[in-house]
Amino acid sequence: MSKDGYDPSFTRGVQKFSHLGRWATVCYWGSALTEFHYGDRVFFQNQYREYWLGTIERDCFVLTCETPFSSVIDGLAYLSAKHRMHQSGEEDDWFCDQGELPF
Repeated sequence: MSKDGYDPSFTRGVQKFSHLGRWATVCYWGSALTEFHYGDRVFFQNQYREYWLGTIERDCFVLTCETPFSSVIDGLAYLSAKHRMHQSGEEDDWFCDQGELPF
């Protein structure tokens, strides 16, 4: 199922949704990811109901974090915070252009 936002009522199968302008997929424990595109973000649920977040690349699956998230919502909050950090760096590059530090 594809839609514009994550639906936490889903607990089985595969759920595809849009988050921050990119497609994301949740593959729940016991399900298989049969369709994907390079660059897609995927949450794979493990047997402990934790979620490994990563990106599908041409030759591998690249983990985003070294530990799993306890929920998809936690992973989405992480991605949102990361997105806001990148946005603020693009809008206001004070840190990049500050030059030599005064100490």
